[in-house]
Amino acid sequence: MSRALLACLLAVALVAAPPSRADAPDAAAGATLDRSVRFLQDAQNLDGGFGGRIGQPSDPDFSAWAAYALAAAGINPQDQAKPGGTDVHTYLTRNTAGLSQTTDFDRVALVALASGTSPSAFGGVDPLSTILSRQLSDGSFPQIAGSSEGWINSTIWSIFPLSAIDRPDTDAAVQRAVDWLIAQQRPDGSWPSFSPSSWSDADMTGAAIQALNAAGRHATAAEERAFEYLRGAQGEDGGFEATPGSGSNSATTAWVVQGMWAAGQDPRSWQTTSGNEPLAYLASLQRPDGSIGWTASDDTNSLWMTAQVGPALAGRPYPLPPVPRRVEAPPRAADEQVSASAHVPPASHRGQGGFQLRRGAGVIAGGGGRGAPLFSAPQPQSGGATARGSRQVEATSAESAPPRTVRPHRVDSSLSDVGGVGVAGETRGSGAGGTVEGLLVGGDGSSAPAAPGLAGAGSGGNPQPGVLIALLGALLAAMAIGSRRERAGVRTA
Repeated sequence: MSRALLACLLAVALVAAPPSRADAPDAAAGATLDRSVRFLQDAQNLDGGFGGRIGQPSDPDFSAWAAYALAAAGINPQDQAKPGGTDVHTYLTRNTAGLSQTTDFDRVALVALASGTSPSAFGGVDPLSTILSRQLSDGSFPQIAGSSEGWINSTIWSIFPLSAIDRPDTDAAVQRAVDWLIAQQRPDGSWPSFSPSSWSDADMTGAAIQALNAAGRHATAAEERAFEYLRGAQGEDGGFEATPGSGSNSATTAWVVQGMWAAGQDPRSWQTTSGNEPLAYLASLQRPDGSIGWTASDDTNSLWMTAQVGPALAGRPYPLPPVPRRVEAPPRAADEQVSASAHVPPASHRGQGGFQLRRGAGVIAGGGGRGAPLFSAPQPQSGGATARGSRQVEATSAESAPPRTVRPHRVDSSLSDVGGVGVAGETRGSGAGGTVEGLLVGGDGSSAPAAPGLAGAGSGGNPQPGVLIALLGALLAAMAIGSRRERAGVRTA
């Protein structure tokens, strides 16, 4: 075998294998995330929004938090709706009248970016222009329009969406904001919670680490000092307390964990002398219904806490790249189904197969059918009743951008819709039955990073050489088509 072919096969194997990076949560965190996703899906109202608790009227703030948590779990907010109801993205675009504070516009801009829609046109507002217009001469952002005092939290939150936009004015705004933010760091490594004169706060310190990395300031001295401070904020239970003596809580722990993911640190390495670590602490706060409590004995704002914890469990710091939409694959003719079944391994308790030899087909990452043990999250709109795993599918004709695996992803905000990254597919399997949905990997015109558990979800475990060659052919076809279909204005920083 030539070195060139061996290198190509290795690249395919890396796409098909479960991630081994430090920013990959383990199975236990994934299971906690799955249960929290089911809880959030159950909590959604038919108007598309979310209240503070199940059954309460929808509120735009809680809805934005929930939408972003579901996006971190791989569900595009445009796809998240109860049967017969409205999706959460539409709900948010219909409820922009109450947006006033800078962080309000930051949140909906982040939802727009994660949904693959424009942060410059969200319902009846332009979040991006509003955010930019509020930046002060020192680089900071005030919380209230017209205020002359920049706040720590509103500056951090504004860095998140602006850092994902590929424009000279947003780039300049981000760098000025980061320079101001670093200047506000205290000697102990912490950042204040609101104004520069307020108390030190572990939540904001974890968020600041994310902002530095989102802006491209990696492995800085400021980051090192921040982690030193956070070491002292960790409790023996593995969690983190917002202020000294307040005790560990889920929200603070989630913000710190996201800072770790952003900096390439593994939260599981932050073990206390008792062997506790942050992800296990978050899991310990999960209730039987899937919600996450504020503390072990306090369920205040359980939906909000569950939404805040979601990105940390998913290993996703701010900002998220666009989440692929769910796209239904065209149905196969009966003779095509019979022909294709000859290439598919028999169904098993771990789902059906992980490869497909027919041209134009691919592997689905995150589909599988009821009962599959290897799935990363419930299917969108299933209310948590239908699992995901791995199954071969027919490719769709939807366009997609080339695979992008480095965060943060940056987009041209002038596009009305910057979605289409990756392709989701749906088919009714020929061996095990049931609907299968997820990210299509290796099909014509598409190539998306494989989901955790993909290689092991087939009947035969890891792909064999023949499978890798088949995947290589599909990947090369995808690259050729993808290069012709690349959308202007979309790039990775």
